[in-house]
Amino acid sequence: MNTVKQKKTSITRLFSVLLVLLLSCCARVAITPPSLPLDHQTITGIISVFKEQGVAVRTLVSSGTLTLDIKGSESDATVLIVAIRDPSKIKIEITHPWGRPLLHILIMGSSLEILSFTDKRLYSGQIGTHDLSRLIPVPLSPELLWTLARAYPVLLKYNRVLSTKGNQITLLNQKGNNIQVIDLYPESDLPHRVAFCQQNTEMTFADFQNNGGIRYAKEIEMHSPEDNARLALEIGQMVFNKPVPDAIFRLDTPLDFELVPLSEVNRED
Repeated sequence: MNTVKQKKTSITRLFSVLLVLLLSCCARVAITPPSLPLDHQTITGIISVFKEQGVAVRTLVSSGTLTLDIKGSESDATVLIVAIRDPSKIKIEITHPWGRPLLHILIMGSSLEILSFTDKRLYSGQIGTHDLSRLIPVPLSPELLWTLARAYPVLLKYNRVLSTKGNQITLLNQKGNNIQVIDLYPESDLPHRVAFCQQNTEMTFADFQNNGGIRYAKEIEMHSPEDNARLALEIGQMVFNKPVPDAIFRLDTPLDFELVPLSEVNRED
């Protein structure tokens, strides 16, 4: 009889302990306050930092590893990026890990040239005017390309900025449409995730470095939900504001390569 009572007492105590733990867990979850939207002064300070970083870099040279994930299939390559902010020039050389050149991309203002060593072709046209998913399955725009090269997000031209929740600011155009949403690291003005709304593209930034006041992320990812593609850049070396010869911004096209307008890229079977 005593044994039965002892068992009932043990079971009662066990349920009591479990109930206390459950209530305490629920209480901790319930009392966690939601993060409040950023105030005007904080938003102004964040925007100021972005603008300062926007003009801090005149030229850059970087090298690292590029990973392209298309529908779950990954491929790695080494990459060299050389860029000038004004006038805008960006050259990207993508090379197979074994050393074979794959793609050389040259952007000068609004003009775009892509030298494909796989296709033995030079594609030429204007940036942002054609669907280039057959060649490069992620969106290309001057803002996205400079953000990728700079390893720090470009602040788009906006009409108004607001904050609807903590650690986030939203940029709107004159029509009141969202054009850029920036999520910040907690208690920081460093960008963690940036959505480029018009391009339907999201970029994330990690492992920030400070090079003489110039901030840049060593790890950048670009997501394109529409194309089901992800591009990841891991920077090994980065040099800012050193002279860059104009001769770098040209493509040495082999004589047997075919010249193809970008407008014809996706017309082919």
